[in-house]
Amino acid sequence: MRFPCAIALFLPSLVLAQGPEGTPSTTPPERTVQGAFGIDFTSQYFFRGMQQENQGIIAQPWAELGYALVDGDESLRHLDLTFGLWNSLHSGPTGSTDGIWYESDFYVDLEAGLGERTTLGTRYTAYTSPNGTFDPVRRRGFRTTVEELSFTLGYDDRQLLVESIDSGLRPHVTVAFELDGQRDNGEHVGIYAELGVAPQFGLGQNGPFDLKLTLPVTVGLSLSDYYEDQGGGNDEFFGYLSVGAVLSSPLSFLPRRMGPWNGELGLQWLLLGDNLEERNDGDTSELILSFGMSTAF
Repeated sequence: MRFPCAIALFLPSLVLAQGPEGTPSTTPPERTVQGAFGIDFTSQYFFRGMQQENQGIIAQPWAELGYALVDGDESLRHLDLTFGLWNSLHSGPTGSTDGIWYESDFYVDLEAGLGERTTLGTRYTAYTSPNGTFDPVRRRGFRTTVEELSFTLGYDDRQLLVESIDSGLRPHVTVAFELDGQRDNGEHVGIYAELGVAPQFGLGQNGPFDLKLTLPVTVGLSLSDYYEDQGGGNDEFFGYLSVGAVLSSPLSFLPRRMGPWNGELGLQWLLLGDNLEERNDGDTSELILSFGMSTAF
């Protein structure tokens, strides 16, 4: 499971801003450098509905570092460049032959906030497998490095679509083009599409924990040759439906010297299309439990 999460990380400026009389300004400078890192653990790892591992310990450490390229205004709220590294370490079969390091993904994001509510992101990703695992029966793993270019359009619908939900539905659309290699290990490079929402609700904000509940719903589709069958030929339009529930909260009980940490506990239900069901030993649906923590400093 990949619930992408991001927390801002601020590196202080080397030059102190000066007030009108040459004294230090009490207004903090805007953040220019941002980043985050964390680790997640999951009971099973499915990438866009394609089973990668369902046995043993699955740990997924990640890190991001970004830079704000422009000062925001009404037409362009922000333009951020982000570099990220995401990994999946397995103690099960896919991590037992040539080391536990099953997957390492490097990505570069360019995200723009357009107008009052729209966000447009472009991402280049290189999916690699340090231990070179490939299972020809389930067609899982990596025959080679997979390169991908994706575009994501998000919309801030607060107080527009469903007024009773303070966060809005937060809809997004993603289209990803495989440039080289295939994550489904098929015979053709594919085009993937994703539709999703992720409404969020505040729970217990007046109590000892600042809990938030997020209910992400995602549909993964093949626009062209993305979900080929095990023979590598016939493609299926419907890939998967994912319905999740994620509880998150700051870990305020940790010592302040450790910095701000955030914890998440998630449960995900997957409904698989016919081709992905075939790759999953005939199982149509799966329940996935995950937990993780991340920090900013």
